[in-house]
Amino acid sequence: MISRLLVLPLMVALAACSPGTPIEFVVHQSTVIADAGKPTERRIEILEDARFTPAMRTAMWGGSKDPADFLAAPGVTADAALKRSFAETEPRRALVRLIDPTGKVLAERQLDCELAATSDHPLPQAGDRKVWAVGNDCSTGDGLYAGLITRFTTVEGDKFVWQHYVDAASLDNEEMTLVQAARITWHLRPKDRAETILEVSCHPDFTDRRFQAVKPGEALPQDLPDVTDYIRYRADGQGGWIRQQRTVKGKRWDDRQDFPAESEFPG
Repeated sequence: MISRLLVLPLMVALAACSPGTPIEFVVHQSTVIADAGKPTERRIEILEDARFTPAMRTAMWGGSKDPADFLAAPGVTADAALKRSFAETEPRRALVRLIDPTGKVLAERQLDCELAATSDHPLPQAGDRKVWAVGNDCSTGDGLYAGLITRFTTVEGDKFVWQHYVDAASLDNEEMTLVQAARITWHLRPKDRAETILEVSCHPDFTDRRFQAVKPGEALPQDLPDVTDYIRYRADGQGGWIRQQRTVKGKRWDDRQDFPAESEFPG
C-alpha cells in the first residue's frame, strides 16, 4: 500500500536558478527491476524537480506544493535566486522512467503532481506477473479527497503497461487509480499480493437536488447527506481488474475510523 512505499534519501544537484535557465530534473529514486548487473538490466527511476532540497521535500510530502508554503516551512532555507526561480517557474511534476544500463530512456510518463515514489519490490499477481506500485503525492495539506495516488504497472517489452479495471455494472474500462486521503483509502488483501483491493470512499450524495442545483463557484450546502461506497477490485488473471461497488446512503466514513470489515464489501 502507498504508506509502505520506500522513499530513498534524495541526492540533489541543484540547477542554476538564474532567470531563463531551464529547470532540470534529478533522480530521486532508482530501483533495479530485472537482471541486476547485466547488459539486460532494467531500472525504474523517479525524477523530480532539481530545485527541491531534502527539507523542502519533507515539508511537501503530504502537504502543500505551493512554494509560498513549503519555502516558509520550518527547516527550509532558500536564497533569493531560488525563491525567484520558484516565483517564475512553478514546481515541475515528477517523471517515472524505465531505463537500461546505459541510461537510455525506454519508457517515460509524467505524473500528475510533484513528488513520487515506487515500491522497492514487486507485488506478485496471477499469471506470474510482477506488479510495481507507483505512488504520486498529490496532497495539498488540506481537503478531504486530495492525497496519495497509486497506480499499478507491469513492464512488458520495455514498456510500462498500466493496469486497468472494468466496472462490473457499466463495463467502463478505466486506468486503476487508487487514492489515500481523509475520505478515501484502500487496502490490499492479502497485503503482499496484487490480487484483491478493498476501497472505501465517502462523499456527498450527488443525486441530492441541492447538490445538483449548486452552480460553479458556489459552496456546497453544509447539511448534504453522506454516501459511502464500498468497492472491491479483483485481479482478472490477465493483467486487469474487475470492479464491484456497494453504496450506502446516509453513512459517513473518514480516516479517523477503522477500516470497514471485509463483509461490508460486495462479492
